[in-house]
Amino acid sequence: MPDPLRFLIVEDEALLMMQLEASVEAEGHEVIGTAMTAGEAIALARLVEPDVAFIDLQLLDGPSGIFVAQHLRRTEKTSFVFITANATRLPNDYEGAAGVVSKPFSQAGITATIRFLAACRLGASADLQPPPELRVRKSDRSTG
Repeated sequence: MPDPLRFLIVEDEALLMMQLEASVEAEGHEVIGTAMTAGEAIALARLVEPDVAFIDLQLLDGPSGIFVAQHLRRTEKTSFVFITANATRLPNDYEGAAGVVSKPFSQAGITATIRFLAACRLGASADLQPPPELRVRKSDRSTG
């Protein structure tokens, strides 16, 4: 089995954060950090260099998940997915995200998204289709 991916979870709702964390670990990957604010997320990402991040779009501390994503994009090492109840707040290019998962999300949807992200990071075929729960830009079917 390939090395597990290293995930960062940025979510200000504790129960959703725990659900995401449990889902990542159930798929054999590692959660290397969790953050509830943009500041925590950025500081943590610099320290742990995640492979993949789930980022809540609207964080309670003011700066949005887009702010976090802009910092992650600078390294070009981290793929990320926005988690949001209001995807209309995203720019058309999704700020470079691999995709968007809408809240509320199902366990099956998150599991399928994790599997898709892992397959893409591990060099799966370009023909691999994202799960229905993961909305991707029409021009971008790749996450790595």
